[in-house]
Amino acid sequence: MKNVFSKLNLFRWLILVVILIFIVLINVIGHYTSFRYDMTQDQRYSLSSGTKKFLQQVKGFDNRINLKIYLDGELPSELRSFKNALEEKLKDFKNIVGDRIEYSFIDPNIGSDQDKELLFEELYKKGKGILPMEFKYSKNSKETKMMLWPGAVLSYAQNGMPVETHVQLLPGTSPERPFNIEQIPGVVEKGLNNIEYNLVDAFRRLTTIEKKKIAFLQGHGELNDFETRIAKALVSPYYSIKNVTIDGYINALDDFEALIIADPKAPFSEADLFTIDQFVMKGGDLMCFMNTLDINNDTLYAQGYTHSTRKNLRLEHMLFDYGFKINDNLIMDVNSIPKYDPRFDESRLNWYYQVLSTNTTHSIVKNIEPVGMEYVNQIEFTNDNVKPILTSSTNSNRSGLAPIVELNMSFNFDNQDPKLISNPNDKKNQLCMAAIAEGKFKSYSFNRVAIKDNENPNAKKLKNSSKSAKIVVVGNGKFMSNSYRMIQSKQGPRPDYKPFNELKMNPDDVSLNVNRVIGNQDFFLNIVDYVMDNSFMLEIRSKQIDVRELDKTKVTKYANYYKLINLVLPIGIILILGVIIALIRRIKFTKD
Repeated sequence: MKNVFSKLNLFRWLILVVILIFIVLINVIGHYTSFRYDMTQDQRYSLSSGTKKFLQQVKGFDNRINLKIYLDGELPSELRSFKNALEEKLKDFKNIVGDRIEYSFIDPNIGSDQDKELLFEELYKKGKGILPMEFKYSKNSKETKMMLWPGAVLSYAQNGMPVETHVQLLPGTSPERPFNIEQIPGVVEKGLNNIEYNLVDAFRRLTTIEKKKIAFLQGHGELNDFETRIAKALVSPYYSIKNVTIDGYINALDDFEALIIADPKAPFSEADLFTIDQFVMKGGDLMCFMNTLDINNDTLYAQGYTHSTRKNLRLEHMLFDYGFKINDNLIMDVNSIPKYDPRFDESRLNWYYQVLSTNTTHSIVKNIEPVGMEYVNQIEFTNDNVKPILTSSTNSNRSGLAPIVELNMSFNFDNQDPKLISNPNDKKNQLCMAAIAEGKFKSYSFNRVAIKDNENPNAKKLKNSSKSAKIVVVGNGKFMSNSYRMIQSKQGPRPDYKPFNELKMNPDDVSLNVNRVIGNQDFFLNIVDYVMDNSFMLEIRSKQIDVRELDKTKVTKYANYYKLINLVLPIGIILILGVIIALIRRIKFTKD
């Protein structure tokens, strides 16, 4: 009989012990660390470079960010997968920042009815907190409703004071319109796409201490607070926003890092242009959203046509010196949003003046939806420093200078295959709608005399930029505005707004029941973040996870083939391995 402790057996036992120790070590290491290799084309399981850049800042924070995530308990399988994906994302965050981020999952449906009611009120905060999500499903042939609170409360100690914010991870519902269980996969898929951005956005809101200051210019008929309600709400968590009237004062913009001019309608004085010009020369950033033409829509709808008139703002003269030539014309594009008008067939009118942009490769517009702009001017360049951001499509054209605008303009083209230009596939037809220039500039006002310039001994003109600046010009002033009307109430006149976000949904589309998302909100946010040197948010916001639908034709055609492979292949591999092992054993013992 062979000795059990022979050298061969001892060697085998040693190998077995080494393998067991290796497996245990791997499990221990895996428990405390997380590592994945992302082989997906859209890198859906990896953090964007912008997120990593932001988390490096979080890593240096003195205090921790705590998250209480109210998504736990008995969840449908789709929501469990969402919760697991959320936890994996937070683990990825912790791999970079360590214990600067702590999180816990909480089941809000545990406890007495009174405790739950108090918690729900605390989370909801009268509609200003986390919004509940209800959905219906059938259980034991009975329709049942479940309510969840798909969000998180974040807390952070800022200068010794506790600060809180919240993040909505999945959309809320109204009590009368709950989701059906069949809708949950689509809702979850969209939520998965936005997890990273929503989390970083909440961290950014929570930890921003010193906000850079942005001035919204007033005094020349610019958009008012009611018209910029959505736009200002978007950027105010990260930047200090204030309305400013220059009124010829040289130092009016000294406290600000950037200036926004949104849809001016009255001419600028030489003194105001001097102040803006010197603001840019000192390194201030400028964002101009403007039209050079005025179109009276009331006259257009009443008569079917209207004359466009030049505004003569004089602001365009200064921008010309910086490299932007804003033409007194309108861009027409087949890629456009139809106008809602009950007087036409199906209440729909092809309206080539309401352009849907063609995005360039610039990071400001990477992966965002097309931007909708009505009555947009063409921008040309007077130097090589200016780069396009948005253009029209190849099937586009420009009107003459100060044109007559007619409602029936689309009738001049084939309704089925409209061609606005003879060669509709030529890329030379793409007209610039928005552009950017970065670097140093020559002064517009150096050789001009401003009214209050000579009266102020401290007015030291700069002939050239002392610091680099960014200038963004968009040939449309209202792409980031929302409409409103004043109505009477018991408290007096108050503004009434549309019940949807006009920076994400066009009112004509809504009236025509067209389910289309436009990129105006992301475009405005990206412009501000890029100009204010927060480009990392652009990378996170533009990260796109592609949801690839199954080809139903191929599924029907090849379903049985793949079912057979899935059934036969594993069994076949096992049988082949069994035969090979049996042959090896027979050969081995036959030799013995």
